[in-house]
Amino acid sequence: MNQYTKYIKDVLHIQPDVSGYIKHRELPLYLRSNYNLEIATMQGITFLLVYPKEQTNLTVIRKQANQIKKLTGLNCVLCLDNVRNYTKDKMLSESIPFIIPGKQLFLPFLGVALSESSIREIPFVEKLSFSTQKLLLTAVYQKWTQKSLKEAADTLGVSKMSISRCFDELHSVSLDIVTNIGKTRCFSWSGNRRELWDTIVPFLRNPVTRQYRLGASIVLNEAKLGGMSALCHYSMLADNPYTVYAITKSAAKLLESTKIKQIPDAEIPAMVIQVMQYDLDYRQSHAIDPLSAILTVSEEDKADPRVEAAIDEIMEDLFT
Repeated sequence: MNQYTKYIKDVLHIQPDVSGYIKHRELPLYLRSNYNLEIATMQGITFLLVYPKEQTNLTVIRKQANQIKKLTGLNCVLCLDNVRNYTKDKMLSESIPFIIPGKQLFLPFLGVALSESSIREIPFVEKLSFSTQKLLLTAVYQKWTQKSLKEAADTLGVSKMSISRCFDELHSVSLDIVTNIGKTRCFSWSGNRRELWDTIVPFLRNPVTRQYRLGASIVLNEAKLGGMSALCHYSMLADNPYTVYAITKSAAKLLESTKIKQIPDAEIPAMVIQVMQYDLDYRQSHAIDPLSAILTVSEEDKADPRVEAAIDEIMEDLFT
């Protein structure tokens, strides 16, 4: 008895009769590759327990579950480890049967809809917060494979609650990076660092929150090279006539109090100051970390073959 059939028995006090689906090989290859199937009978009604082999988005799983239902003629019950609340609510509204052990059982064709009061509210986000972005970049640089919530909090110097929120965000965007080991939530990644970067980059944002274009240079304390200047620092690309510096938000407050004078975008500045959403130490460099530097570059600048070559150079140096 697996955790899904056990949960049915625990909450309904009915033992389903479960066996392997003998016509599994008659299904199209992509369905056989993506799902394991079992046939279950309960109260005289037969249905399929559908086990996704990998985590996927609701659009795909809805479409493929409907295809399995049409091909087999049986109601399909999705057996899921966990889903964010947005996905769960969509499945409820669309009458898609599912089981989440310990949390919710929804079998509309049997008239069953039960939930637990302990359902965890997972926020819906499209892009990750900068706290989560810093966590992921740290994982890339430090080659994390497995890191408990407490270990991640200690590494980043933040509270366990902050890391828990980061883990919630990763789950919300369906990134298969957080897992449970016993009762402990952990960062878990089995691929290489480049694969991790390629997985997370669609959810990352430009970490620059504000930019100052100055007509005259000023002295900055504890500033790092930022933007294009940081990109040039890590590659053979020649910098612009002016230098881009990166400062923290706390340093920006002091800067704003000096009433600095900015120039129009059409004019060439003496220097540019970018205010960063986070500060990530990287090899004691006097430039911001290379991946954040890449994230600050506009799509227009990335279209420049010289900039594209510089980014390729940085990526090769970082991931080989």
